Amino acid sequence: MKIQAINYYSPSFTSSRKKFDVQGHIGSMHDGLHNCNSYYNVQNIIDTVEAHNVKKVLVSSVSALNPEGSDLFKSEINGAKEMAMVTGNENVKIYPLISCQPGIAKDTSVVEKLIEGAKFYGMKFHPTNTKKSVKDNFEIYSKYLDLAEKKGLPCVFHSTTDGMSDPAEIIKLAEKHPKLPVVLYHIDLMAQPDRILKTIDNIAESLNGKKSNLFVDISWLTPLFGKGEENKNIINHALEKLGADRIMFGSDTPIAEMGDKAKYGEFADFVENTVKEFYKDKPDEVENSLNKIFYDNAQEVFIDKKWYKPVSDKVVKKSKLSASQKGWIALGAVAAAGIIALVAKTLYDDNKKAKAAKNNASRVIKH
Repeated sequence: MKIQAINYYSPSFTSSRKKFDVQGHIGSMHDGLHNCNSYYNVQNIIDTVEAHNVKKVLVSSVSALNPEGSDLFKSEINGAKEMAMVTGNENVKIYPLISCQPGIAKDTSVVEKLIEGAKFYGMKFHPTNTKKSVKDNFEIYSKYLDLAEKKGLPCVFHSTTDGMSDPAEIIKLAEKHPKLPVVLYHIDLMAQPDRILKTIDNIAESLNGKKSNLFVDISWLTPLFGKGEENKNIINHALEKLGADRIMFGSDTPIAEMGDKAKYGEFADFVENTVKEFYKDKPDEVENSLNKIFYDNAQEVFIDKKWYKPVSDKVVKKSKLSASQKGWIALGAVAAAGIIALVAKTLYDDNKKAKAAKNNASRVIKH
């Protein structure tokens, strides 16, 4: 059932352009911008983006990206269950990311079982919120990326120079997995302009050296808060150094101002105008670049996955095993199958409940 608008709304001029928003959220988190705890669900996302011709949204559970021990924390498995309860409508399709907790989780075993039992389109990391820095937990983050590379799951990172989600450390991680698409959300959130430009330069250097497969989303590079000219310069620098092939449209919806339909439209218009101005002397490149940024890059990386080449299992030479060894292997296989079946059934049951209630209207609740 199509969500009906309650009040008349005039969408932005970019509403005619098909969009794929690579950053959406459900669940509970602390909104640092407004200093309150907030809960978001998929209805909030649809209410915000549908009028702007957003066809697809990558969505993660922010509940599973809170620090362990907080009142808002959910485990990796409960975050996955939260995502299993999410459905879109005929206009806006929802593509779930699995929220990962390197440093809280000491290995990848839970996530490995979860991605076998349900459909996810990528892995999401938020070192700042989980309070597990990339630098101090580099090896376990790398193990998650090993798994992502094996399973064909692009990785997205909250990125900001704060000692936790530092872009420089994320770039190092990406360079250990040079074929795996790694997206730096926000590029370098709320950093000083010269710091953000430096981060873009570092990404460009890595790409030019064929050391990584990095992308950026441009969420929060908006005209809000009087930063229009500053953020236009940052987007221009990204276009110059990275090219439209490496930039994705992401919003952070429905968090804070990106849960406001009008402000979301202003942001989309701002991006379109900035790109058009950048390519004003190259009219043949304008539409192609806009389509890449707003839709095509995300479609290729997360859905079509032309970058992904599954590796066939290597043939292992047969060797004689003792009766006890065979017994332990059989028991291990049964246990693993039982875990996968339990996870799959839990996610399936929750998904059935969600579909039954998917048309329930709701609001962002702040407390």
